[in-house]
Amino acid sequence: MKKIVFLIAFLSVGFLHAQVSPSDSGYIQFVGNRTLMFVDSTRSNRNVSSLVYYPATAEGSNTALLQGNKFPVISFGHGFTLNPNLYVSIFRHLASWGFIVIAPSTETGFAPNHTNFAKDLVFVLKDMKRKGNNNGDIFYNVIDTNYTGVFGHSMGGGCSFLAGSMDSSIKAVSSLAAANTNPSSITAMKLIKNPVQLLSGQRDSIASYWTHQLPHYKNGFPFKQTINLKGANHSYFHSIAGLDDLIDNPATITRSEQQRLTRKYITAFFNMFLKNDTGYQSILYGAKAMMDTSVIMQFRNFSLKALIQGFYNESSNTMIGDTIRIFLRNVSSPYSIIDSSVSFLNDTGNAALNFPAAKNGVNYYLQLSHRNSIETWSKSGGEIFNITNSNFNFTATSTSAFGNNQVLKGSRYCIYNGDVNIDGVVDVSDLLNTYNDVTNFILGYVVTDINGEGIVDVSDLLIVYNNSSAFVSRIIP
Repeated sequence: MKKIVFLIAFLSVGFLHAQVSPSDSGYIQFVGNRTLMFVDSTRSNRNVSSLVYYPATAEGSNTALLQGNKFPVISFGHGFTLNPNLYVSIFRHLASWGFIVIAPSTETGFAPNHTNFAKDLVFVLKDMKRKGNNNGDIFYNVIDTNYTGVFGHSMGGGCSFLAGSMDSSIKAVSSLAAANTNPSSITAMKLIKNPVQLLSGQRDSIASYWTHQLPHYKNGFPFKQTINLKGANHSYFHSIAGLDDLIDNPATITRSEQQRLTRKYITAFFNMFLKNDTGYQSILYGAKAMMDTSVIMQFRNFSLKALIQGFYNESSNTMIGDTIRIFLRNVSSPYSIIDSSVSFLNDTGNAALNFPAAKNGVNYYLQLSHRNSIETWSKSGGEIFNITNSNFNFTATSTSAFGNNQVLKGSRYCIYNGDVNIDGVVDVSDLLNTYNDVTNFILGYVVTDINGEGIVDVSDLLIVYNNSSAFVSRIIP
């Protein structure tokens, strides 16, 4: 009888835990905090005084760490002239979800060094890993040395991106109203290959969505996400008023509501990418995300590399960019379409796409469609979709395409083009259409412009002729 009662209680707790919103306190009852001095010997013994919040055996300062689990570590960068104490509510919240948060209190003056601050954010993570492996340290055996993250507010948000560009072992980077830094964090985004998230306030007058958030987002790689909180401003990202409150636009939502939304999306992001808890997919970019009317969201969760035969120049290894559509299909007949996404294939052949309907760990076929190219499917058997790191490269090998249906140019495999009427085969009808436009000196964005140069001429006709002679056609499962 006792076993039955225990089982019912266990299942009830599990059910309740599954229903907890990431904006609510987590499963750890007590959170401790302490101030630690980290000393970076590589920078003239630079002292990095930091607030540290952690899962504990009792609430309060300098309490003992909770043992029995290893916790991911996240560093946090404060805003310009602000102190980490303004953000302790989010530190405590994340600790209740099983994270250790380190907030350096360096560079708080009116002339901060952004590079040094970013290096501080990197160093405290590395030094905490060292502590986790040192059996004489209070953090011994409680640090998950494989998973670290970084986030910050305003200046600290920009410095978080600098930190992410400096250390590829940082698995996830988030930000609250990130401001561009010196050196540029917008430029640094191009170097970050791990997941990034940008939260912003719709009424922010200090680091607005258009001037700061969107430029950062555009330079990011999937997984990337921007979440603009409706009615929110810049200063309400900290729970206690600071100097930025004096110059910011007034918010039309309360500080507590902005804090709730911040907790929700930050916690879901770090749970997914630092704990591999894919149950948060729905909150970040799935069904629940789509229903959240309190935010304006963009995301890209899939990275694709492909090159189009006529558009690609093998000498310069660049391509004239163009729009493509990717269909995500089941791997079993009748190969139903699960999702689709339109994106721009840039001059390096890279595109960022969003597939909210994709399920983690499931195999899918990718079907690439382009205005004058042969419909091309991904390799036989499909590709496993991993929501924490999803990408596919058509260019690396001939087998990347179903039926090896690509052409080699230089050292890269390219999608065949010349299918002007998109009927799945390059033949005399495509040749005739192209020939007519050549004789009529057609210019502009037209399907008979096979090499993407904006003019239909003999070079386009030659590609169509060669592919027609080779009986190029689509090959599908």
